[in-house]
Formats: sequence, C-alpha cells, structure tokens
Amino acid sequence: MQNKKILIIAPAWIGDLVMSAVFIKALKTNQNNSIDILVNSNLLSLANLIPGIRKIIPSETKHGRLSLLYRIKKGLSLRSEQYDECFILTNSYKSAIIPLIARIKKRISYLGELRYGLINVVKKPMDRNFGMVDRYLNLIDQKQTDNSRPIFNIKTNKEAMFKKFKFEGKYIVFCPDAEYGPAKRWPTNKWLNLAKELSQLYKVIILGLDISISEKFQPLESHKIINLIGKTNLVEVMEIIASSEGVISNDSGLMHISASFERKIVALYGSSSPTYTPPLILKEKRDIIYKNLECSPCFKRVCPLGHTKCLNDIKVDEVKKSATKLFQ
Repeated sequence: MQNKKILIIAPAWIGDLVMSAVFIKALKTNQNNSIDILVNSNLLSLANLIPGIRKIIPSETKHGRLSLLYRIKKGLSLRSEQYDECFILTNSYKSAIIPLIARIKKRISYLGELRYGLINVVKKPMDRNFGMVDRYLNLIDQKQTDNSRPIFNIKTNKEAMFKKFKFEGKYIVFCPDAEYGPAKRWPTNKWLNLAKELSQLYKVIILGLDISISEKFQPLESHKIINLIGKTNLVEVMEIIASSEGVISNDSGLMHISASFERKIVALYGSSSPTYTPPLILKEKRDIIYKNLECSPCFKRVCPLGHTKCLNDIKVDEVKKSATKLFQ
C-alpha cells in the first residue's frame, strides 16, 4: 500500500494533545506515513517532543475565536503540500476550515458541530464511555490496547534542574491548576491543607500557571514546600514531573503528562470523567478519586448547579491517605 502524506489538526488542550500522541504513534506504525501536525503555538514545545512527526505547523488561533481570515490564509498556504488525508481530532466547526481551504481530498473526523461538507469522511460518533483515546483511534479503525500510551522524546538533567530551581533530593509534585475551568479544580484551600500535611513526609513542588493559586501558596513556602507556579515553561514542568516520586493532580494536562512518564498519580476528578480521560498508566500506579455524583460528569467549565460538590466532597485526609499509600 502506498504511503500517504497526512495532516493532523491537533487538539488545543495539553491533556488532549498528550492523548493524541497515542493516535500519532498508531498512525505511524501502520505504514511509513509522512505525518505533519497543525497545533496551537502555545503547545509547540509539547508537540516537538512527539516522535514520528515530519513537520509541526504552528497555528496562532485562540480558544473560542473563529479567526476566519487567518484560517483561510493558513489553508491557502498549505495547498502546496498536497496532503492525501487530514484527520481533525477536534469537534469544532472552525477547526475543519483549514483542511477544506487546503484542498485536502479526504477530511476525516466526526460530524461534530454540524460540519457537513467540511468533513467528507464522517465517522460514527462514539459514546464517551469508550474514552478519548478510543475516540481518536476509531478514526483509523483501531482500538485502545495495554500498549496505547503516549511517548515523548525528552531527556532530563536533574543537576541543572535542581540548580535552576534551588531544590534537590526526592520530591512529589502538586498540580492544583486546570486551565479548563473551576469545575475541574479541587479547592485551593484544600491543596494548602494537604501541602501542610504531606510536607511533613515529603518535599512538595507546586506546578502550574495560575498566579492567583501561587499567591495563596506563598505563605507556606519553605525548603519543604517549593512554589514554582508561573516560574517554569512546559518543558521544564515535564522534566520536573519526570524526575518526581509521584504526582497529585486535578484532571488536567499535567496529569496526562505525568501518566506519560509513568509517575504514580493521585488523580482528582470533578466535572470530567475518569472513564473518558483517565491517566494512561497501569492501574497499580494510579489512584482515581471521583465521587460519581448523580450530576457527574457534566463536562462543564463551571458547575451549573453552583455547588461543585464533585470536588468539595473530596476530603483532604482522603487524598493524604491515598498519596501516602501509593507513594510509599
């Protein structure tokens, strides 16, 4: 069978991009296909670590913006590539515009936001109980297996990392942020209490981007609680996670990165589903805390009922016991 020149329209969230690496690996394994990926510019550093990609094409589009003129220009610029196929891994209408303008003959995805004409090879939608990785793999008629784990080409330099961020020795990582929204963030005051408890047993490194969370951790900063929120780039975060003893995280991009490095994970789920977006790691290396309320999962950014019980009902002691058992 002739090898193909393929373009992938990548997801716009860190965690989804991590899981899409499984799809890219499967697509590359099938044949010696030439694979290019169109990815948001803020995720270039992560995309650069995914093996099997010929060219990474940056996109300057933002969440929630149509940017129609930009997409038309980008599509026109890609016509000369003469791609055989395009896999669109997202559901939005706007994400399917560039492949159409680029005149890619086979544009493969789910119908999503009524993308009639934009998608011309429409796959039957899958229930979320099958998981996001299966949703991606279904586009090439494959299913998830025990080997369906993302791989990243990254080398860690512990000595350089310790020198730059002024800590050393063994440590665990907290990831209290979740870019998606507050319905995926365990309350910050609970993270603070957990840090006080676990810092008696471990050195704790706090990672993320949200400066408002960082400010709340500042009074706790010490040689045992090291607050690096907003002080690292994504590759540095990956290096810190890869060298850790374990990670406690919301369902976020950093949780999925942690799983890709096979770190032991305590994963806290709120509005999302541990069935749809689980940490892709052996079950003995993870503990998922999920209250499975009647209203869960709602997949909303903000709790539509105003109580966020799915996260508020997770107790600090419950997470502490999980971590001390898993990380021992």
